[in-house]
Amino acid sequence: MRSWYTGKPCEYTRKSHINYCIFDSTGEASEAYELERERKAHIVDAWAKNDHLGFEILYIFGGVVRKYRPDFIVCLKNDNFLILETKGKPTRQDEAKWIFIDQWIKAVNPHSGFGHWQRAVSTHPSDVRLILEESAFQLR
Repeated sequence: MRSWYTGKPCEYTRKSHINYCIFDSTGEASEAYELERERKAHIVDAWAKNDHLGFEILYIFGGVVRKYRPDFIVCLKNDNFLILETKGKPTRQDEAKWIFIDQWIKAVNPHSGFGHWQRAVSTHPSDVRLILEESAFQLR
């Protein structure tokens, strides 16, 4: 990854292949902390903040094609991938994004060459552990 400079808050990571995580919100910082901590519980293998990675899903909202960049990509110990979004109160635009990400997941999972993907939305850092536990037990 190329270096880039930011004025946003960031924190060193140990459980991600990217050495620093840049936070767009306090919620994201709290979620990242939970992902770092959760690795010790043998659920999370690795994770990354989806910033400058190029992972984006095209979606349509208000008749305009837009790019959706989910907040986190998590590799679970069961070899599944979890797309984790941090949200307070979802908007109509968020719901449009999730329709398209669900379509992407339905298209990529049967291929089986890209792993098994799922998505979840966290509304509070306290729900990350439950989301991870539920995701870890989903079968391929």
